[in-house]
Amino acid sequence: MATLLDEVDIQDRPTGRQVTKQEAHDGKLLHRCIAIYVFDEQGRLYVQVHKKSGGLLDNSVGGHVDGGEDYPTAAKREGEEELGLHGVELHELATSMYSDEGRYAHMFGLYECQPKGWEFVPNDEVEQIIPMTLEEIVEQMNADPMRFTAGFIRTMRAYIDIKGLPLNLTAHKPKNM
Repeated sequence: MATLLDEVDIQDRPTGRQVTKQEAHDGKLLHRCIAIYVFDEQGRLYVQVHKKSGGLLDNSVGGHVDGGEDYPTAAKREGEEELGLHGVELHELATSMYSDEGRYAHMFGLYECQPKGWEFVPNDEVEQIIPMTLEEIVEQMNADPMRFTAGFIRTMRAYIDIKGLPLNLTAHKPKNM
């Protein structure tokens, strides 16, 4: 059986209706997701090569918040599933952030971490991650936004704003992507 997601309103309050991921995306129904920025000891961000999107570059970790689940629980679960981040302290940066990604609409929670002694092992969820500086990511997003998921561009914009970083992200993806 398909996992159910909570449909939410623009204030990120559950409507009381649960839908499948397919129903949420097909109907552009607002629902929750999370993103985790995982940094290495040199301060580089691990960028995921997203298998399901034809190799687009994406958040270190990203996923949907299951029905009845909260943002922190989903972030912990997704971190463990995708990158094997067991026992890693996640720092919440923001939740209830609206993101219109063209075909989809999400409320998202954004987290970051810098695991010590962790080493990535390719798995069924993620085959490859690439360490990149934030400057490299922003430069590449601006030069060729079609190489990145729309969600990653939106979370990067939020990350830059939250952290007050002196980076100028101008990249946008067409709304129909």
